Amino acid sequence: MVRSTLVVAVLMLVLPTTAHRNNDDIFAIEGGDSESRDLQWELENWLGGGSGGLGLSHSEARSWATKEWWYMETCGASISYLKQLYSVLTHRFAIPYTRNEAIGLMFAYATKQLDPDQLYAMYHVLAGSHLGGQKARARAAELLEQGASPTELSNLYRVLKTWLPDREAQDTAMEAAAAGCEAEKFARTRVVSEAVTASFDNQAFRYAEDGKYYTASEFKDYFGSNWMAKWRASPVAQKVARDGRAYSVSQFHDYFKGGWLSYWHEARWATQRRIAEDGRIYTMAEYVSYFGSQWQQKWAKAPVALCKECTAASHP
Repeated sequence: MVRSTLVVAVLMLVLPTTAHRNNDDIFAIEGGDSESRDLQWELENWLGGGSGGLGLSHSEARSWATKEWWYMETCGASISYLKQLYSVLTHRFAIPYTRNEAIGLMFAYATKQLDPDQLYAMYHVLAGSHLGGQKARARAAELLEQGASPTELSNLYRVLKTWLPDREAQDTAMEAAAAGCEAEKFARTRVVSEAVTASFDNQAFRYAEDGKYYTASEFKDYFGSNWMAKWRASPVAQKVARDGRAYSVSQFHDYFKGGWLSYWHEARWATQRRIAEDGRIYTMAEYVSYFGSQWQQKWAKAPVALCKECTAASHP
């Protein structure tokens, strides 16, 4: 069925000038209002002086809402989720962010689909380290973006401090967690690279420069002595669970506990997508095709869109 000129015209008015949807992401608008416009209104109301709002001026609230609503919708961020993120940043951290700092970070973290509970858990582990509370806040988000598990970070530190000085144990634990290392495997080998290849039943995959996913063992075989650097720089592969959300292997391990491996095997690979600088949504394969050798760096910086198979973001 051909869309009417009126619907297309209205659609273009709704989308911000800096962001446009791909053809398969166009949504229908009925009755003059859309769910997306509802999100913009909800954002503006919450950020401003509405009931339980954050108290920004009308112009400030409207500016933030106008700028961010499309990205929030595309990244799968609801008002409830944003409130959880904001609460972590302003109330649960020992050194809380100010309101304005927290609002900016809240939107930035939402574009990376960071889980509020995981963010706090990671911060909690790091806050007791040599980093201190202030640096731990920023490092927590960075490690989550790299695919680190707060559970494994805590376990790794517990193992490492039995034979390494405290500061060295903490730094090594962060390095190992970012590489997707299981503490149990590390305890056996005491070598990060060997432990990574054995972690999570060899089911951890990352996307190499050619845009295809490989296990740590395959990275090691192909890249030789430089494989760990390549592995750390590569995006983490995800699968879509029964709940319609995309998770990494470490998240399957954390969320599904003892039965995680069977859930992992039955899950479909996620076709991950991100929002490029032109405001359009592209798959990883399209990033590889367009950006060539720079695709991994571009991908790491880009906001996360819902995967093609996903019905919701990976956070609550």
